[in-house]
Amino acid sequence: MSTTPRTVRIAVLGDPDTGKTSLISTAANDTFDARPVPTLPPTKLPLDFTPERIPILLTDTSAKPEDARALEAVIRESDAVVVCFDPRKPATLESVRTSWYPRVQAVNPDIPIILACCKADRLSDRDPQTVRERVERVARDLPNVECCLNCSSKYNKMVHDVFYHALKAVLYPLQPLYDRTDRVIRQAAIRALKRVFIIFDADKDGTLSDAEVNAFQSMCFGISLSAEELRGIKQVVRQQVPNGYTDTGLTLEGFLFLQGLFIERGRLETVWQVLRRFGYNDQLRLSDELLDRVNVQLPPDQVLELSDIGVSFLRQQFTLYDARDEGMLSWEQLQGLFSTSPSLPTEWQNERVNRLLVCGTYGAVHNLDAFIARWRYCALTDARGTLAHLLYLGYEGSPGDLLVRRQRRRPDKRHREEMAERTTALCYVFGTAGCGKSTLLRALAGRRAEGDVTAGAGAGGAAGGGVPPLTALATVTCDDGRDRTLALVEVSEDLTNELLAAASLSGRPTTPSGAAATAHLLLPFGASTAGTTAAGPSNPPAVVPEAPSTPIAGSPSAPGSVAGAPSGQGSVPSAPSAGFFSQAAGSVYSLPDLSRGDCAVFLFDSTSADSWTWAQRSMLTLCGLPGCETLPVLLVSTKDDVGMNGELRERVLAACGELSLPDPLPVAAADMAAMGGVFRQILSASILTPEAHIPDTPARKDRRRLQRRLVIGGVAVALAALGGYCLYTLYSDGGARATGGKEGNNAVVAKLASGGAPALANTSDAGLAAASVNASVVPAAAGGVAESPSLGDRLGSFFSLPGASFLTR
Repeated sequence: MSTTPRTVRIAVLGDPDTGKTSLISTAANDTFDARPVPTLPPTKLPLDFTPERIPILLTDTSAKPEDARALEAVIRESDAVVVCFDPRKPATLESVRTSWYPRVQAVNPDIPIILACCKADRLSDRDPQTVRERVERVARDLPNVECCLNCSSKYNKMVHDVFYHALKAVLYPLQPLYDRTDRVIRQAAIRALKRVFIIFDADKDGTLSDAEVNAFQSMCFGISLSAEELRGIKQVVRQQVPNGYTDTGLTLEGFLFLQGLFIERGRLETVWQVLRRFGYNDQLRLSDELLDRVNVQLPPDQVLELSDIGVSFLRQQFTLYDARDEGMLSWEQLQGLFSTSPSLPTEWQNERVNRLLVCGTYGAVHNLDAFIARWRYCALTDARGTLAHLLYLGYEGSPGDLLVRRQRRRPDKRHREEMAERTTALCYVFGTAGCGKSTLLRALAGRRAEGDVTAGAGAGGAAGGGVPPLTALATVTCDDGRDRTLALVEVSEDLTNELLAAASLSGRPTTPSGAAATAHLLLPFGASTAGTTAAGPSNPPAVVPEAPSTPIAGSPSAPGSVAGAPSGQGSVPSAPSAGFFSQAAGSVYSLPDLSRGDCAVFLFDSTSADSWTWAQRSMLTLCGLPGCETLPVLLVSTKDDVGMNGELRERVLAACGELSLPDPLPVAAADMAAMGGVFRQILSASILTPEAHIPDTPARKDRRRLQRRLVIGGVAVALAALGGYCLYTLYSDGGARATGGKEGNNAVVAKLASGGAPALANTSDAGLAAASVNASVVPAAAGGVAESPSLGDRLGSFFSLPGASFLTR
């Protein structure tokens, strides 16, 4: 579908009496006005002014100080600027450098600028060279100046060229492609052109053969090169670039030389036609039109994952850059892989920066499993960014083939087969400080000893300096025999308290029965039920008014170590700070979106009753948040080597039975086999059997009880309405028959009294008629009228009908 091109706005600036108004008037009317008005209104050029037929709007400006604010608004809204100067007045040219250029840069730094040397008809034969030298000296320090043109409005000389070059500077900007100062192609353009080169290098030998060059020429320009033209290109490249052309074809160095040659000769439209053919915008990023072909805005019960096509493409890239066939990619090889991307993704930076631990990495070296697992995690958490980076790597197919839509957290068994197709699970790990969250994550990543990567962020939240939470990835074999990627994200105690506080302030009412049940479940260890207060939004459980004793990142102690008493256990801040700022350094962090998670793992210290109380309270509150009602939950008791006392064990098992949850999984830091069983169980709870791990919380019971009452009430109302309708129908029919029978008997009596005999329609048998008359008269002669059937008889006859048999049951 064709779209109307946008209007290109060009502002004309300059000192007074430099020819701004005459330049606009001549361009619009093709005539010179010897006495123009001081300032023209916005003027639109005819559509046939340029071959592209793009609307152009010219805006005249005033250099008066009182019009400075309006001038800045015009510059801000314009796409290009034409700055005029008078060659006979050197001060106007100096004003371009000292006044107009800084002014434009302060308002719109990236706007292209065209210098117009107006009144060129007044120059003598010797002046042009002098003016040229002055302009070159001035423009040398002005990188955004595209060109300078001599023009004369009086003789209509080069006037159209001034605005046509301004239009070309907007449509085909030079600034993103070329550095005028160093006279080299910019790195962003080199990355984009290298991606184009890789796409057309079909055999991946690092050169473009004649057939591949012609394929590039046909796709980008719609024509093929003849053999003579190919020989000419080879000759030019070999003369200028020694390694530009080899026996196998055109190298990347030669390809970049040809594109730079187009730029230096002013054929920017040729280079931009190539780049836009492959989805680049003016900032040399993939355009939204290309990325919007894949819808990434999905409901919480759906998720995008890497498709088999995407995984196959990544395996090919891994093999391509694994030059020595070692099954590993070094840091230098990874940099070569991402050399066509604008930047290295955050997930691929140093683990000390992103705090992302991947099983199968050795420093910056990745094996194939770690390589694929990291990409799967990126697709799950940032589908649009992953799609863009896969296209940057050189994928040339349809963007929609790289990602596939899957079902997430469907507890009903009808979707079990769809759920089993999932390949990646994202799980959040909760627990008090020192209960072993970081130890569990390091075990998943294959890190036995605690490293510096987890230091400074304690419980794994967002640290005071904006440190991201600790995350671990690994490929785990599930119970069904398939390999899947498991991602565990650590949520600190303080960050969990922020979530609990947000839930308490959300205004969600708590029903009395639900509050009582919650209070019963959350009794402190060894306490009685007397004096228990229901928890609700107005009375959050165990509210502590002061800020947490540790920053949002968690306790300063090393994660996974045994602490004497977790700080802030069972406490919830009175209110989250506005925007959820880190209270340590004021940095902003985001709360985890549990509705997008696949499972929640709650860890508690088997030697601490307070740790269990905190985990239980957090689980009940978080599972009641919108979108988390069907969140599978897994309980893990850490430090199993120390053991759990009998009273706490009874309390834990009773709570699990009441919530219909499996018993907690016992683990110890040194028992790697038990750790592996926990990881498999997490994947099973997330993908294979989520319905068996959804806690039956009081809120969930209340919702189920309310649904049952609504169903029963609806059925009762429907039955009452149906019964009323049946009674109304029966009474209406019975009354009509009774009235008709009474009128008929009166008519018969009157007929007999007059000496006649009643006539029976369609009856010729006199005896039958007489018998009928006698049968009707006898009750009347006895002084009464024939009674209608009783209500019981009518109901019996109604229920005996075939259509009403369902009511009798």
